[in-house]
Amino acid sequence: MLITAHGGRQAFYITDNLDVRFIHNAARNLEKAVWMLASRRGSDGHKLLLANEISEQGRNLSFATELAKMVARLDLLTDLLDERYRRIGVNYAHGLLFLNFLPVQ
Repeated sequence: MLITAHGGRQAFYITDNLDVRFIHNAARNLEKAVWMLASRRGSDGHKLLLANEISEQGRNLSFATELAKMVARLDLLTDLLDERYRRIGVNYAHGLLFLNFLPVQ
């Protein structure tokens, strides 16, 4: 899902374009997957995922922490890509509105 959201690429260059909607949707899908994995229980009532627990012996939230980091990185990438396109539009509008004249003697 993550590779598909990034256009099927695993290596990127500065000129590559990514679709912001796909990255955002991948972050939301990953959040849903984390919730499903953390809340699913077997037929006997025990949790299916044992890497994420809060008990008397201690807390082990490594699974939730690592996947939350992945979601946060995808959200950051979404914000950066969205800002990139906004800045391109603003710079273009500034170029049209504030024509820079060359100095003349």
